[in-house]
Amino acid sequence: MNNVYCSSCGLERPRELTTTTERPPCSQCGGTALTINLAIDEAVFAKTNLGSEIVPGSQKRDWKQRWQVLQGDLEVISAPCTDVMSSNTIHTALQRLCSFFIQAYHLKDALKEAAPELGLRGTDIEDAITLDPRLALLADLANLDKHLTLTRQPRSGFTPVIKTFSGVDDPSGHGWNLSAKIAHGNELLDGVSAAKQATDAWREKLSMWGIV
Repeated sequence: MNNVYCSSCGLERPRELTTTTERPPCSQCGGTALTINLAIDEAVFAKTNLGSEIVPGSQKRDWKQRWQVLQGDLEVISAPCTDVMSSNTIHTALQRLCSFFIQAYHLKDALKEAAPELGLRGTDIEDAITLDPRLALLADLANLDKHLTLTRQPRSGFTPVIKTFSGVDDPSGHGWNLSAKIAHGNELLDGVSAAKQATDAWREKLSMWGIV
């Protein structure tokens, strides 16, 4: 449970004061600034009467943190969009998907950096990508969006091409979903499904290596 204190004298104050900008002065010292104690791995500092600063306990951008963020990003691109469907919001949704491909692929770099302490070799991670069709496709999608063209043979066997993209009403009647059709050889794939499958593939590899 969060505890709220007067920043000046330390007197405990009602938690309801954190949701209003009109705070009555502290009965002990007359101050209005608050200090909020949250979880053990976060530090919160009340800077003014109107806001606070939250400093995450971990400042690392290692593979664990990147993997956690990727899973959250997947939930975002998989969920129906609630913004008004328009050309701009559809393009934004596509950009979010393509950015996911890049970040998901480059999880490998953080894993390779940590490989010695994980009991792995860099080649173990590269081989896992090459030998898994879902991660090989991810590599090609990421490199295409980043460099606009592949300078090497596609790892997935074919150069993927986003043929069409559109916004489609969600069956629930709430919001809409991005539909990104990717031509890959003789197949026509769905972009969001490719993102989900790549995440599943990474989860399988991390489990196989015994690090999640």
